[in-house]
Amino acid sequence: MHGIIFPRTKQAIRTYHPQFQTLFQGYIDNRRAFGLSEKTLQSYEIYLGRFSDYLNSRGVADIRDMDETVILGFTNTFVRYSPSIIHNTLCSLRTFFHYLSENGFVSRDFAYIVPHDGYRQMTKVPSAYPKEDVETLLKSIDRGNPKGKRDYAIIVLAARLGLRSQDICDLAFDNLKWETNTIELLQEKTEEPIVLPLLEDVGLAIIDYLKYGRPDYEFTNAIFLRLAPPMGKLQAPTLHSIVAEHMRIAGIKTEDGKKHGPHALRHSLASALLEENTPLPVISEILGHRNTASTSVYLKIDVNQLRTCSLEPPPFAWNKGQEVF
Repeated sequence: MHGIIFPRTKQAIRTYHPQFQTLFQGYIDNRRAFGLSEKTLQSYEIYLGRFSDYLNSRGVADIRDMDETVILGFTNTFVRYSPSIIHNTLCSLRTFFHYLSENGFVSRDFAYIVPHDGYRQMTKVPSAYPKEDVETLLKSIDRGNPKGKRDYAIIVLAARLGLRSQDICDLAFDNLKWETNTIELLQEKTEEPIVLPLLEDVGLAIIDYLKYGRPDYEFTNAIFLRLAPPMGKLQAPTLHSIVAEHMRIAGIKTEDGKKHGPHALRHSLASALLEENTPLPVISEILGHRNTASTSVYLKIDVNQLRTCSLEPPPFAWNKGQEVF
């Protein structure tokens, strides 16, 4: 297909120690049948893999030999992890122990031994950039070559419509409804359908890329492809690199801890809509949120509205009660 030979890459397969492989994998399959997403299951596999390693290091040959000392000893190994990882690991352990008890693999439910960490997830302030920075970013992209045409179309989709990285990667020809000037797709994160307007600059950018930038490759219906072998659709991490590269070229400063990928452009769109006094339910519909509770996080960056909530500090007599010499 490409005239060159590529090394074979193997996808990592999560395995546990032999004495736990069937049992642990059975739990993962049970959670999959229960409807958990593959990303959540991948996290569970990592947590259970660490638990499997710990049990094996303690000489536990059968899950029925597990006791309170082993479980608490495992939780004491969490000191090097972040609070969120500790919290998620503890939660996955509880559901795992419920599974073992309900299916008769152990004589008692060890879930009640797992300590509670008191972790509360605090919603972070979204990383948004001013409209001027977004326009500077778009204008700085060199569209005189296939890569520039592709990158511009990707960035304009994120900036104008707020599409997530994976949805841009999955965007196919069937999703473009030219007769109605809409983009219709099923969101990968929420599995909810969304219909967005095919804005003029978005449509023109896609057409320019399809006519003069997209490789002639018929093995996928995806719109955005790699420009060099091995051909195929782009992956979400690549989109982050694309946006970060062009932000650097445009001279847009990114502060420490501030995101600078496609999701930051999604946040920037929400911020711009708030500045225009767009109602929250409308923003929620544009971003494809299931409810306005998910969208309300953007109220933290609506500076104009936050100013209306500010209070005047009460007057304070600095020298009251003090004798001035």
